[in-house]
Amino acid sequence: MKYYETRHIFLAIAVMIAIASPLLLGFVPQTIVDLIHYKKGIWHVYVPTEAYPVYAVGLLLLFLSPLLLFLMRNSKVAILLSICCILFSGITFFTASQAYTLLSEDSLSYAPLFSMKDHIYTWDEVEKIIYYEADEGEMSDYEFLFHDGNSIKIKDDLYLSGYGFKLRDQLEKMNLNVEKVKKTSSVP
Repeated sequence: MKYYETRHIFLAIAVMIAIASPLLLGFVPQTIVDLIHYKKGIWHVYVPTEAYPVYAVGLLLLFLSPLLLFLMRNSKVAILLSICCILFSGITFFTASQAYTLLSEDSLSYAPLFSMKDHIYTWDEVEKIIYYEADEGEMSDYEFLFHDGNSIKIKDDLYLSGYGFKLRDQLEKMNLNVEKVKKTSSVP
């Protein structure tokens, strides 16, 4: 029978986090944003693409926490660094969760990454809607332009197809037309 040191448990935890991280990065950001921002009447809350690398940094810090305990043989410095990694990971997740794009029956809103300001617009404030039609195999985009010059871009993905009829009804009710444009490589 072999007896393993306690530090080997931390190595196992680090390996499990490393293996699970790609899977977690696929659904944890959306789950966190939904928990924080979703309320009745909201069609969908999107996680901006630029928030995913921030979530990845948070997962990297979670991975480093037990790895440091393993590599530094549970020393006091390792414990302190591990706690710091966990705290910074939490701060990173919180920061990334504050970025969102939200569509609801009353408004469209967004908060850019690393900004504490929410931009909230009613449907009356929408000046123009552009639909960037993509080639086969690529994703099309909607761009909502507002009277103050700001805009929101939303991917025409499976999430949007789930409530697309609500969006079309809202656009019809507000008498807003969608301008269709062929998507080029310069348009994100």
